[in-house]
Amino acid sequence: MSIPDWQLVTDHSDISDSVLLDWLRDTGSLTRRLMAAGNDDFRVEVLAEQQQPARADEAAALGLAEAHPVWVREVLLHTAGAPRVFARTVADLQAFNAAGVHLENLGSRSLGELLFNDPRIRRAPIEISRYPARWLPADRQQPGCWARRSLFASERLQLLVCEVFLPGWPPAA
Repeated sequence: MSIPDWQLVTDHSDISDSVLLDWLRDTGSLTRRLMAAGNDDFRVEVLAEQQQPARADEAAALGLAEAHPVWVREVLLHTAGAPRVFARTVADLQAFNAAGVHLENLGSRSLGELLFNDPRIRRAPIEISRYPARWLPADRQQPGCWARRSLFASERLQLLVCEVFLPGWPPAA
């Protein structure tokens, strides 16, 4: 797989796992849902926060040129004692700096806390795809993981948030 084939979650018909599909379709806070599923044993492990060139699919979603400089935050979301979700957030670096938003100061707090507690931020429809294994952290690279992404936007900033469900998550019903 070279790049993900992002499609609206409502247009996808090849997922037979109803539990997984429910998690992929859920428009609420993934942080809150993971906390509930893991008996509040939830933590964020920050892997990277840095400037990078935008990947082709990210650039297209944000309306940028490929390789345009973007701010990237990559984390693992842990619950019930193990990493369950790899998350990658991307924002146009120029807009990020101009907006005066300090997402780089989140540390080990969840981005979901910010996104779902700010009424000015709107979520675009969810898209899903299989995620390239090579884009996952080296110790988590496994083919076939399902991911979802959506654009969160306010008047001053757009964030593309991608969440990849790692093997074994969500647990079978």
